[in-house]
Amino acid sequence: MKIWVAMKADAGNLDAVLSTLGIVAPADLLERLDIPDRLDRLDQVLALAAGERLRFGELLRAAERITPEQLEDVLAEQQRSGCKLGEILVERGHLSQRECDTVLEFQRRQGGAVRGPGKLNLGSILVATGQITREQLESALLRQARTHRRLGDELVVAGAASRGQVERGLSLQRKLVTCALNVALSLASTAAVTDADAGQAKASMQVSAIVVSWAPAIQVDYQAAQLTITPGDIARGYVEVPAASQFRITGGTRSSWLVDFFVRGRIFTSAQIEGFGGSAQIGADGGTLFLRNRSPDGVTRLNYRFTLGPDVQPGSYQWPLAMSVRAQ
Repeated sequence: MKIWVAMKADAGNLDAVLSTLGIVAPADLLERLDIPDRLDRLDQVLALAAGERLRFGELLRAAERITPEQLEDVLAEQQRSGCKLGEILVERGHLSQRECDTVLEFQRRQGGAVRGPGKLNLGSILVATGQITREQLESALLRQARTHRRLGDELVVAGAASRGQVERGLSLQRKLVTCALNVALSLASTAAVTDADAGQAKASMQVSAIVVSWAPAIQVDYQAAQLTITPGDIARGYVEVPAASQFRITGGTRSSWLVDFFVRGRIFTSAQIEGFGGSAQIGADGGTLFLRNRSPDGVTRLNYRFTLGPDVQPGSYQWPLAMSVRAQ
């Protein structure tokens, strides 16, 4: 069973890919990460490799290019024959040689063999989603050079981010990196590409997908783009927004999911969210909630009550939350 990702030449944008992977991201997330909405060169995409270095088979599993059964089978064959995993996959027709080489290069870059701008590094993602400032990241990187701790641990020790913020940042990173790997494989498998022009291949980020039951995705019907705060809201200390998020979770028969909320800006001190078969509260650094039931029409509608921060002024602000869904 796979997620089949169809890339069509010269069409669409990366937002569709993010949605397929279960990410409802801020409208300017790609811009903040300095990633173009169209990735049309293989070297562009390979430069996005980041995060923990995964094994060859694990990368293919993350990209849904092989099934667990296929991976188990080729690992058994590798034990018997001593051949490399990629060679077996190519011989059996699961990958082309170009795709195999692309995954190997992605893995090499993920392991830090090639230094790049780090657009999908944890620190960049935390800055882009408003969890930490650029100054806090730079200070943490300087300390990390001395202590050799993981960046997330360094940020938590310094009080720049909570453990929950780091974990949600890592979750978002994994999805974005998986997205990049899928795009890289799509470029590598383009039939018209030759060795001479591989770097100029173009692929669309327009995605159609069949999602397996354990890999949920968000289909957004409506998402408020702004949060408007009036003088009356300031006087009350909170602002209420009914039905600000309306979406369907596709790709499975499960009745419960985990929904991660990422905070943008410092507008509220806490948020009460209704629509999860009850209500729940998250703090100023975001949180993870259980979504337990689907409505009869399949649409989840979320109502919000934001308790405002002491320095917030009346005006219109970018919607302060992004969310990502995953199986429980």
